[in-house]
Amino acid sequence: MVNQFRVTKVPNNVESAINTLETKPKEFALYLDESGSPKPSPDDSSPFFAMGGVLIERSNEDMINSLLVDFKNRWNIPQNTPLHGNEIRSRKKRFAWLGKLSDLEQERFIGDLTNTIISCPIVVHGCVVSRQGYLKRYLEIYGENTWEMMKSAFSIVVERAAKYASLRNGTLMVYFEAAGKTEDRLLKQYFNELRSQGNPFDLNRSSQYSPLSNTDFSILLRGIDSKTKNNLVMQLTDLCLYPVARSQDQPDNRAFLSLKEENLLVDCDLEPSLIPELGIKYYCFD
Repeated sequence: MVNQFRVTKVPNNVESAINTLETKPKEFALYLDESGSPKPSPDDSSPFFAMGGVLIERSNEDMINSLLVDFKNRWNIPQNTPLHGNEIRSRKKRFAWLGKLSDLEQERFIGDLTNTIISCPIVVHGCVVSRQGYLKRYLEIYGENTWEMMKSAFSIVVERAAKYASLRNGTLMVYFEAAGKTEDRLLKQYFNELRSQGNPFDLNRSSQYSPLSNTDFSILLRGIDSKTKNNLVMQLTDLCLYPVARSQDQPDNRAFLSLKEENLLVDCDLEPSLIPELGIKYYCFD
């Protein structure tokens, strides 16, 4: 299938880029987190694995940081304490104090956090994989050679984010939360394979999604690097991914509806015809 996405090359002549502002590529950054175990194990009771987060224009990064710093200051949260979604939801560890507040104050905290998130200039993206669907589709065929779900999810969400950047006349930098040498090396390997080999999926089965070529990826993807939990945009990523991950079994969860109502999901920022190729991917749910 002919690729319908026009890939804009970065101008070689810097002066030309300055004088032609309309064609100067925007700089986008995709901040990635994951939810659930990526191992294709039948013994894992978690219903899903998800990888995704927030897509931002680099020019908006300072504004996002300022909004989150102000939120922490309002609630006397040390700036070096990450806004970790699981700790906030469970009222444990560094957010155990939250469970000691009155119901009214807890509600005020969640409301303030939600308003802070939806005030950020972000586009929420992701790939959510049904664990049972994935095992049913691949495990019997490939056995121990079955890919970790992280490879599939990473390849899908990075490609879709790159296409989104291309439509907005931009290029893409990818950041992920540092988790350890082995996993970090794997993500960088997947990234480099996209640039050198293109999409890893079977071309016949994936042709309906207009896969990018390795040349397209080389133009659109600027690089990949890790960030720690102390990075504020990465904390925002953690807070936004979980609601998307649970949207299949908890479609009415408050956080997901807030993102949807404020048109912060990538699906809300696309023409309906482009959602199957660029939107949030719910993989193996059929």
